Amino acid sequence: TLRLGRQNRVALYDPVAVSPAPAFLVDPQDIHEIGGRFDAAGAEIAPFDGDDLSQAIAAMRARGVTAVALCFLFAHLCPDHERRAAEAIAEALPGVTISLSHVVDPAPREYERTVSTVLDAWLAATAGAEVQAMQAALAQRGFDGTVSFGDGRGVLVPAATALKQRAILLAGAPAAAARAAAAWARADVVLSVDIGSLSADITLARDGDPVTADQGLIAAVPLRSATVDMASVALGGARAVRRGDRGLVFDATDPKAPTLEDALRCLGAIPGDRAQAEARLAGMTDAPVAELATEILQAAATQMAFELTRYATRRNVDPSRARLVVMGGSGPLLATAIADAMGLGAVCLPRAPGAAGAMGLAQAARRAEAVRRFDGPLADLEDAALASLLDGLAADLPGAEDKVFTLSLAARRQMHPFALVLHQPPATAAGIAQAFEAAYRAEYGIAPPGPGHLFQIAAHRDVTDTLPPMAAAPLPDATTRLVETEAGAIWLPEGWHLSVSVEGYLLERSPS
Repeated sequence: TLRLGRQNRVALYDPVAVSPAPAFLVDPQDIHEIGGRFDAAGAEIAPFDGDDLSQAIAAMRARGVTAVALCFLFAHLCPDHERRAAEAIAEALPGVTISLSHVVDPAPREYERTVSTVLDAWLAATAGAEVQAMQAALAQRGFDGTVSFGDGRGVLVPAATALKQRAILLAGAPAAAARAAAAWARADVVLSVDIGSLSADITLARDGDPVTADQGLIAAVPLRSATVDMASVALGGARAVRRGDRGLVFDATDPKAPTLEDALRCLGAIPGDRAQAEARLAGMTDAPVAELATEILQAAATQMAFELTRYATRRNVDPSRARLVVMGGSGPLLATAIADAMGLGAVCLPRAPGAAGAMGLAQAARRAEAVRRFDGPLADLEDAALASLLDGLAADLPGAEDKVFTLSLAARRQMHPFALVLHQPPATAAGIAQAFEAAYRAEYGIAPPGPGHLFQIAAHRDVTDTLPPMAAAPLPDATTRLVETEAGAIWLPEGWHLSVSVEGYLLERSPS
């Protein structure tokens, strides 16, 4: 299942279809088939094969396996076989982490459910020990509070949730940075980019909240969980630069090649050994090193401006009408150049731009939530069944106030889900249908091309801690073009001026 994937073409006109399935997550010899079968209605049609499981356990013991993913057919409808296998594995291999598909991703489509579960097991094997060690160290130091994790939507979730569905944390850093950008810019639409040493993450926020997507792709691994709608770009301060057929190219293949940071250091945007940076750049040109440094800076800004524009326009956003926020360790050094390349007269930077993720995490709300699945045509949802779903949500998430309901719907079952957000519990199935049609028309300009299929209803409540007011940001030194902040420096070239607020910095082009 993991290797077959969906067999969708990555490139439409490529004569050879290459599956994008992340087969690298598990070695083929570590995949074991277990006899037993449920049908599409959740009824058992073949009994569980304990002998197959015994052989698999023996093979896993011999291989020194530390994490196991159980992905049985139709387990999201009836998890009995997965539970039976998990009990036997836990008894035979104590200390091994077990990821169950009906817990990690209890939804139809076997391939996606398999990817989610294998990814969860991979994360348990590679990062689980570090998380446990952190929690143990906190306890040893007398910490008796609760531990929360920033997830890919830009909210804080309890440790129990994070360790049950580990993949939701993968986009936590970009989501937290997007939260910081939205909090500072305070605009209807905020386009932000967090530029680090090797990569940059582009995100979008509307009305103060990061925009999320129900499905994402991180390092070629498809995620079937709501995460910030992010695009990653292979560009950062430590990226090596070389000349390609069509100009300068940024990559990380040659450790001896000059980097974007070398160019910035030659221009005075980074303190340090300028002579060494100039020597590295000199090997690429016979012209003055300053000219090459300027060319590298402009090439980086042009590429980032292109990526920002492409990301925005693909989401029906005019980048010239959005508030641009640039952050990260390298971002404030490129901010004005990016704004120039996009034809903008202003660019925002959050407080301590080099630590924007930490700032966003401090402002994130703690979220409690509950989910009930339906997975049926909207026309089959009777009002009594809807009331039962809402009763289940109320039992898992007590309290009648301040709940937000998110319904996952599609025009037809095989289509991608659409998130319908309601601030009141839906009263009737007919009301859901009307709200779905109105929201779909508002988003796409057409009526839903199908009668509607409801996958699930989720309810959540956010609690935001009251933070003490921050002191004013440090005033810039008017005698230098390199402005130091609490975390990160801002490069302020000629023709730009900077103003300071409690939340951050605004860079504007000086009037001519």
